[in-house]
Amino acid sequence: NEMRDILREMCKNRVLGLITGFIVTAVLSSSSASSVMLVSFVESGYISFEQSIGALLGVNIGTTVPVLLVSFKLTRYSLAFISLGYAMKSISIKDSRQAYLGEALLGLGLLFFGIDIMGDAMKPLRSYTPFLDLLKSMDDTFTAVVASTIFTLTIQSSAAVLSIVMLLGGQGFLSQRAGVAMVLGANIGTTGTALVASLGKRVGAVQVSVAYLLLKAIGVLVTAPLIDMFIDLVYTVQFKDPVYPESKEELMNTVPDMISSSHVVFNVVLAFGLLPFTDLIGSFVRLLIPDCVATEPAKAE
Repeated sequence: NEMRDILREMCKNRVLGLITGFIVTAVLSSSSASSVMLVSFVESGYISFEQSIGALLGVNIGTTVPVLLVSFKLTRYSLAFISLGYAMKSISIKDSRQAYLGEALLGLGLLFFGIDIMGDAMKPLRSYTPFLDLLKSMDDTFTAVVASTIFTLTIQSSAAVLSIVMLLGGQGFLSQRAGVAMVLGANIGTTGTALVASLGKRVGAVQVSVAYLLLKAIGVLVTAPLIDMFIDLVYTVQFKDPVYPESKEELMNTVPDMISSSHVVFNVVLAFGLLPFTDLIGSFVRLLIPDCVATEPAKAE
């Protein structure tokens, strides 16, 4: 009951819900984990489906944090994160705040370390023709979105996918348009974990996962056809003149920053753009997934 009261207080309106979703996702460094938690909270009756929508918008913003950390080149400090996280977890009391913080730092360190290793492993691909031909096909927006969506669904981590995309961009493999299109695909693919987690759950849990997919789909459907205008918007937000890189060196210097910046702009604009319409979105999802349609989990005899 105490947990239920706390969660309801934190999500009692859409703004507080957004802030809560952002903080939780930033700490966990995983939008998949946060969305699955929301599915579980609604399933357990801790919060209502309507309350979860504001939190889902906050999850969208929070998912930008690990990608920004990678863009700041913190991967070079991966071993320091691992060491500090392990030390905090080892000397802390079980289930204490210090232990959880240690786990978070350890997880970030392992993520950064893996990205660093992948970067070194990809260097020989610079001269591998089939791989380069595959990446050239990503200049088509639809192809890049679909490929990134499938990849994200497979490994269930948009942060990991975008980190890999940034590595490819940093080695001159991807065009600016392809990088941004893959950002859009990763944002769609990250909803897959919540959808899977809601299978067999009560109607509220299913509605949460569908709402999460709907929020992302709205953003991608609006942005993908206007991808060149969106790229210009990203530069405008950064107070920079638009750059259209062509040489490999220009791509290496431009694309990684564009990938991380476009991920931030996309999710922040999406969150604040849809925040006033959470009630409307909730009503639409209820039309798609009516309360009476869901299958309740079987009760024990």
